[in-house]
Amino acid sequence: MEKLDVAVSKPGSQTQAPVSKISMLRFRRHWDALAIVLLALIAIPLPWLSPRTLIVVTRPMAFDYNWVLDSAFAASRGIWFGSGIIFQYGPLFQWIWTAPARWMGLSMGTVYATWKDTSLLWFSLVLLYFTLRMLLREQPAWKRFLLLILLPVFWLPWDGRTILNIFLFVLFLKGWYGVREGQFKPVVLGCTSAVLCAAAFLYSADAGIYAIAALLLALAGVAWEGRWASQAFRRYAVALLVFAALSVALVFAINAAMTKPLDFRYWKSSVAIVNLHRWKEPAPMTEDGRIRLLATLIAGGVVFLLRRIVPGKGITARSGFLLSAFAFAVVTMQSGLVRSDDQHIVFAIFPMVFFASAILFSFDSFILSAGAALAMVVCSVLFTQPNAVFRPSMVRFRLEQLQNPLTSCPPGFREFDRACFPADFTGMLQTVSAYVQQHSDAKDSVAIFPYQYIMGMASGRNVASGVMQANLASGPYLSQVAIAGMEQAPAPVGLYFPDGPLSFPIDEVSHFTRTPDVWFWMLRHYRSQEEIIPGVFGLQRDDSRASRISMQARPLLVAAKGFAIHDRSSLLDLGDPAWPVEGGDFLRLRVKVHYGPLLKLRKPERLQLEITRADGSHDVRAFVVEPNGLSDVWIYPWNEPDLAHYFGADEMQWRTATRPAITQLRLLAMPVDWVSQQPDSIVIESADAVTVSMAHP
Repeated sequence: MEKLDVAVSKPGSQTQAPVSKISMLRFRRHWDALAIVLLALIAIPLPWLSPRTLIVVTRPMAFDYNWVLDSAFAASRGIWFGSGIIFQYGPLFQWIWTAPARWMGLSMGTVYATWKDTSLLWFSLVLLYFTLRMLLREQPAWKRFLLLILLPVFWLPWDGRTILNIFLFVLFLKGWYGVREGQFKPVVLGCTSAVLCAAAFLYSADAGIYAIAALLLALAGVAWEGRWASQAFRRYAVALLVFAALSVALVFAINAAMTKPLDFRYWKSSVAIVNLHRWKEPAPMTEDGRIRLLATLIAGGVVFLLRRIVPGKGITARSGFLLSAFAFAVVTMQSGLVRSDDQHIVFAIFPMVFFASAILFSFDSFILSAGAALAMVVCSVLFTQPNAVFRPSMVRFRLEQLQNPLTSCPPGFREFDRACFPADFTGMLQTVSAYVQQHSDAKDSVAIFPYQYIMGMASGRNVASGVMQANLASGPYLSQVAIAGMEQAPAPVGLYFPDGPLSFPIDEVSHFTRTPDVWFWMLRHYRSQEEIIPGVFGLQRDDSRASRISMQARPLLVAAKGFAIHDRSSLLDLGDPAWPVEGGDFLRLRVKVHYGPLLKLRKPERLQLEITRADGSHDVRAFVVEPNGLSDVWIYPWNEPDLAHYFGADEMQWRTATRPAITQLRLLAMPVDWVSQQPDSIVIESADAVTVSMAHP
């Protein structure tokens, strides 16, 4: 026994060889993880490597930058999506992406440097690695390594939602296979699925919905493949029952963590926001986007069919995977049919690109594998998304910045909170934030309309609202949530940005028309103190206006009528409205637009109101309405920036320009693009000229 102990501990003994061989074997099987390490190192934020680095921002009023800055600032103050404010993302997403900026020391510079290319990207890379490990476990590491380079460099969406749902789909698929084959207990799968779907909902509402779709589609594929094994269906049912029961319990637990166990606001708001995206911001699909979408669908179908024909091993060759993965990829492609700009097309096609790539790299033949690798490289180079994080120009820029950190702003830019903005914009930030700080305490909030939430962080104030940015407060429910948030945190000071150079309408729909309820609430609770700079009005809280402001509606001679729609482009003449002689401030239409069931897969048509006046002038005003629901459409038929005058303390200041009578109204329904769904009918229930007045105190 002594001799044996000596032999084992002796350097160079034969017992050491197997350990070394095992370590080398493990490295050969897992060295593909080096791709993730390499990409994560490239994505390290520059301020981490050089704390004095400044970030140049050329388009500071871009819409997304406002919610990005405010959500990071809110997180640093313990205000989270779901409990403190409603947004299209959830608290898990907010915690993940804001973590680097908060840990580095929150500033505008650190937010700009980390919001898209750091923790969200690392999160996506990790999920991508584990998903490929599950799908291509039996394949050589070089295949996974190549995919782990090509997919993030050329295809991977930035926000993590898409890869999260793909990861969950593959995980659920393997779980259902395990339940069918007796490797997993149904109770374990049901509990795990419930927890993961709840986490997906906490990431974003649509991620949660796609997670449930992934669970059910994966089950359908596995059940179809093993349809002759009837004994497995009982195990499927047990797993689903456990999933449903635990999901209900988790809903109450999440409610309790956010507010109260019986407060379902987060879930109601999440569903409302998901439904809202169907109609509030339909964007046209470009010709390039249509080619990308259709080409990806066709190419993906060919790859899935090829895998079905060519026999092979591994999960990607199983009919259950091929059926359910193709169905899941097609379902997610539908998300690009409504908001069809280039970014959302990338989100929509990535699942099909991912699954097709994994299938191509799953063939055992070296010739097929080499051909797949070559095809993947060529397609990635030719069809890369324009905003890819790791595109060569971005990598070169980061290397240059690493060698020569930017420590002072370039000509034409000035520093504000560790970021370089155009000089005029920096002056605006300084002036407006100084106004807010002068008229409020540090613990106070600021009310902002419509979306310039950058001013909250710039002035060190929370933004008072129940919904992040007014454009999301469309429809009666979300409007009331937004207003309830403003009432709960009464802000002594407000900022109003009328439509103009500092407040761009979204898809040509004015902010007043998009969210009239929020605008009217602010009108009743704030008065204008001064125009701080051109295009920015400082407001002071004045709750006495709520009891003094009244509205009088005068019916117009527009007959209540339903119009059947027979063509994709329709022009509906509403006639001469007989505009009242005493005039009116606003035009209100009560409209109901009926769509068929295909709208669930497509986007609504663009709706516009053409207004002709007695002096011969005419305007076309775009608006949006909730499909198949009765909606009040509010139009300010005069010069849109003049809406700022209504916040004045004296009603005589409200109407400064001449207002010729409105002599004709025509409604236009036109397709946004080839995906637009033609309405079945449009019903005009009423039309009014509305005058707003204010009694003297």
